[in-house]
Amino acid sequence: MVTGDRDLRPGHLVHLLIDLATGEDTMSLTGSVRRVRDKNNGVSLAIAFPVLSADQEDAIHNAVLRALLRREAAASHLPVLVFEPRRRVREEIESEIRSFGMAVSGVDSLADAVRELEDEDTKYAGLVIHSVTHDARAMDVVEFFTRSESLRTIILPEPDGALCARAERLAKLSEVRVPRIWSRSELRRALSN
Repeated sequence: MVTGDRDLRPGHLVHLLIDLATGEDTMSLTGSVRRVRDKNNGVSLAIAFPVLSADQEDAIHNAVLRALLRREAAASHLPVLVFEPRRRVREEIESEIRSFGMAVSGVDSLADAVRELEDEDTKYAGLVIHSVTHDARAMDVVEFFTRSESLRTIILPEPDGALCARAERLAKLSEVRVPRIWSRSELRRALSN
Protein backbone atom coordinates (compact mmCIF):
# COMPACT_ATOMS: atom_id res chain seq x y z
CA MET A 1 0.00 0.00 0.00
CA VAL A 2 1.23 3.47 -0.92
CA THR A 3 -0.26 6.68 0.43
CA GLY A 4 -0.77 9.79 -1.61
CA ASP A 5 -3.05 12.72 -2.24
CA ARG A 6 -3.92 12.07 -5.86
CA ASP A 7 -7.34 10.91 -6.93
CA LEU A 8 -6.33 7.76 -8.80
CA ARG A 9 -8.57 4.88 -9.80
CA PRO A 10 -7.91 1.17 -10.44
CA GLY A 11 -6.20 0.70 -13.78
CA HIS A 12 -4.22 3.96 -13.76
CA LEU A 13 -0.51 3.62 -14.40
CA VAL A 14 1.84 5.13 -11.85
CA HIS A 15 5.58 5.66 -11.76
CA LEU A 16 7.29 5.35 -8.38
CA LEU A 17 10.76 6.37 -7.30
CA ILE A 18 11.65 4.34 -4.24
CA ASP A 19 14.48 5.47 -1.97
CA LEU A 20 15.75 2.31 -0.30
CA ALA A 21 17.89 4.31 2.16
CA THR A 22 20.87 2.06 1.52
CA GLY A 23 23.09 4.59 -0.22
CA GLU A 24 22.26 3.04 -3.58
CA ASP A 25 20.45 4.73 -6.44
CA THR A 26 16.73 5.28 -6.23
CA MET A 27 14.69 2.39 -7.63
CA SER A 28 12.36 3.40 -10.46
CA LEU A 29 9.27 1.24 -11.05
CA THR A 30 6.09 1.49 -13.10
CA GLY A 31 2.94 -0.24 -11.91
CA SER A 32 -0.82 -0.12 -12.09
CA VAL A 33 -3.28 0.83 -9.38
CA ARG A 34 -5.26 -2.21 -8.19
CA ARG A 35 -7.23 -0.81 -5.21
CA VAL A 36 -7.93 2.66 -3.85
CA ARG A 37 -9.06 3.46 -0.34
CA ASP A 38 -9.97 6.99 0.75
CA LYS A 39 -8.64 8.13 4.09
CA ASN A 40 -8.89 11.32 6.12
CA ASN A 41 -5.47 12.59 5.06
CA GLY A 42 -5.31 11.29 1.51
CA VAL A 43 -5.65 8.04 -0.32
CA SER A 44 -4.10 4.58 0.01
CA LEU A 45 -3.22 2.77 -3.17
CA ALA A 46 -2.51 -0.92 -3.75
CA ILE A 47 -0.14 -1.03 -6.69
CA ALA A 48 0.85 -4.08 -8.73
CA PHE A 49 4.18 -4.18 -10.54
CA PRO A 50 4.01 -6.48 -13.59
CA VAL A 51 7.78 -6.53 -14.09
CA LEU A 52 9.59 -6.91 -10.80
CA SER A 53 12.71 -9.02 -10.38
CA ALA A 54 13.31 -11.13 -7.29
CA ASP A 55 16.24 -8.84 -6.38
CA GLN A 56 14.04 -5.73 -6.63
CA GLU A 57 11.33 -7.38 -4.53
CA ASP A 58 13.88 -8.40 -1.89
CA ALA A 59 15.35 -4.87 -1.82
CA ILE A 60 11.88 -3.35 -1.29
CA HIS A 61 11.00 -5.86 1.45
CA ASN A 62 14.31 -5.23 3.22
CA ALA A 63 13.85 -1.43 3.04
CA VAL A 64 10.35 -1.67 4.49
CA LEU A 65 11.53 -4.00 7.26
CA ARG A 66 14.42 -1.66 8.14
CA ALA A 67 12.04 1.32 8.26
CA LEU A 68 9.61 -0.55 10.51
CA LEU A 69 12.39 -1.63 12.85
CA ARG A 70 13.73 1.95 13.04
CA ARG A 71 10.24 3.26 13.84
CA GLU A 72 9.68 0.56 16.48
CA ALA A 73 13.08 1.24 18.05
CA ALA A 74 12.38 4.98 18.20
CA ALA A 75 8.94 4.39 19.72
CA SER A 76 10.29 1.90 22.26
CA HIS A 77 12.57 4.57 23.75
CA LEU A 78 9.72 7.00 24.24
CA PRO A 79 8.03 6.89 27.64
CA VAL A 80 4.42 5.92 28.16
CA LEU A 81 2.31 8.51 30.02
CA VAL A 82 -0.02 7.16 32.70
CA PHE A 83 -2.88 9.50 33.62
CA GLU A 84 -4.48 8.17 36.81
CA PRO A 85 -5.62 10.28 39.80
CA ARG A 86 -5.43 7.46 42.35
CA ARG A 87 -1.83 7.15 43.51
CA ARG A 88 -1.89 3.45 44.39
CA VAL A 89 -3.46 2.50 41.05
CA ARG A 90 -1.12 4.79 39.08
CA GLU A 91 1.95 3.34 40.79
CA GLU A 92 0.73 -0.21 40.10
CA ILE A 93 0.27 0.56 36.39
CA GLU A 94 3.66 2.32 36.21
CA SER A 95 5.34 -0.64 37.93
CA GLU A 96 3.85 -3.08 35.42
CA ILE A 97 4.97 -0.97 32.47
CA ARG A 98 8.50 -0.64 33.88
CA SER A 99 8.64 -4.42 34.35
CA PHE A 100 8.32 -4.72 30.54
CA GLY A 101 11.49 -2.62 30.16
CA MET A 102 9.60 0.48 29.03
CA ALA A 103 10.03 4.03 30.25
CA VAL A 104 7.01 5.50 32.01
CA SER A 105 5.88 8.82 33.41
CA GLY A 106 2.78 9.37 35.52
CA VAL A 107 0.44 12.28 36.26
CA ASP A 108 -2.48 12.52 38.66
CA SER A 109 -4.31 15.64 37.46
CA LEU A 110 -5.94 16.82 34.28
CA ALA A 111 -3.80 19.99 34.27
CA ASP A 112 -0.60 17.92 34.49
CA ALA A 113 -1.78 15.59 31.72
CA VAL A 114 -2.52 18.54 29.42
CA ARG A 115 0.82 20.16 30.25
CA GLU A 116 2.71 16.94 29.46
CA LEU A 117 0.84 16.23 26.24
CA GLU A 118 1.19 19.80 24.95
CA ASP A 119 4.92 20.01 25.74
CA GLU A 120 6.61 19.97 22.34
CA ASP A 121 9.93 18.91 23.87
CA THR A 122 8.47 15.69 25.26
CA LYS A 123 7.03 12.92 23.12
CA TYR A 124 5.18 9.86 24.40
CA ALA A 125 4.80 6.39 22.92
CA GLY A 126 1.25 6.34 24.25
CA LEU A 127 -1.18 7.21 27.00
CA VAL A 128 -2.63 4.78 29.55
CA ILE A 129 -5.82 5.70 31.41
CA HIS A 130 -8.07 3.89 33.86
CA SER A 131 -10.42 5.62 36.30
CA VAL A 132 -10.41 8.96 34.45
CA THR A 133 -12.87 7.39 32.01
CA HIS A 134 -15.62 8.40 34.47
CA ASP A 135 -14.58 12.09 34.30
CA ALA A 136 -16.20 13.86 31.33
CA ARG A 137 -13.64 16.70 31.24
CA ALA A 138 -10.72 14.28 31.36
CA MET A 139 -12.23 12.20 28.57
CA ASP A 140 -12.68 15.34 26.44
CA VAL A 141 -8.94 15.94 26.75
CA VAL A 142 -8.03 12.29 26.11
CA GLU A 143 -10.27 12.18 23.04
CA PHE A 144 -8.82 15.44 21.72
CA PHE A 145 -5.22 14.20 21.94
CA THR A 146 -6.10 10.72 20.68
CA ARG A 147 -7.85 12.10 17.61
CA SER A 148 -5.75 15.18 16.82
CA GLU A 149 -2.31 13.76 17.60
CA SER A 150 -3.05 10.13 16.68
CA LEU A 151 -1.84 9.34 20.19
CA ARG A 152 -1.93 5.63 20.93
CA THR A 153 -4.21 5.35 23.94
CA ILE A 154 -4.79 2.34 26.16
CA ILE A 155 -7.96 2.31 28.22
CA LEU A 156 -7.80 -0.16 31.08
CA PRO A 157 -11.25 -1.60 31.83
CA GLU A 158 -12.85 -2.20 35.20
CA PRO A 159 -11.94 -5.53 36.90
CA ASP A 160 -15.02 -7.15 35.31
CA GLY A 161 -13.93 -5.93 31.84
CA ALA A 162 -16.62 -3.22 31.64
CA LEU A 163 -16.14 0.25 30.15
CA CYS A 164 -18.23 3.36 30.65
CA ALA A 165 -20.20 4.57 27.59
CA ARG A 166 -17.70 7.36 26.73
CA ALA A 167 -14.77 4.94 26.85
CA GLU A 168 -16.67 2.47 24.65
CA ARG A 169 -17.12 5.16 21.98
CA LEU A 170 -13.45 6.12 22.19
CA ALA A 171 -12.45 2.45 21.99
CA LYS A 172 -13.72 2.35 18.39
CA LEU A 173 -10.86 4.61 17.22
CA SER A 174 -7.94 2.87 15.49
CA GLU A 175 -5.40 4.44 17.88
CA VAL A 176 -7.14 3.05 20.97
CA ARG A 177 -6.46 -0.33 22.56
CA VAL A 178 -8.64 -1.84 25.26
CA PRO A 179 -7.39 -4.98 26.97
CA ARG A 180 -10.14 -7.56 27.55
CA ILE A 181 -9.37 -7.56 31.26
CA TRP A 182 -7.00 -5.61 33.51
CA SER A 183 -4.12 -8.06 33.72
CA ARG A 184 -0.37 -8.03 33.24
CA SER A 185 -0.46 -10.08 30.03
CA GLU A 186 -3.31 -8.03 28.52
CA LEU A 187 -1.52 -4.77 29.37
CA ARG A 188 1.66 -6.03 27.72
CA ARG A 189 -0.29 -7.10 24.63
CA ALA A 190 -1.95 -3.66 24.36
CA LEU A 191 1.41 -1.88 24.74
CA SER A 192 3.11 -4.00 22.07
CA ASN A 193 0.33 -3.84 19.44
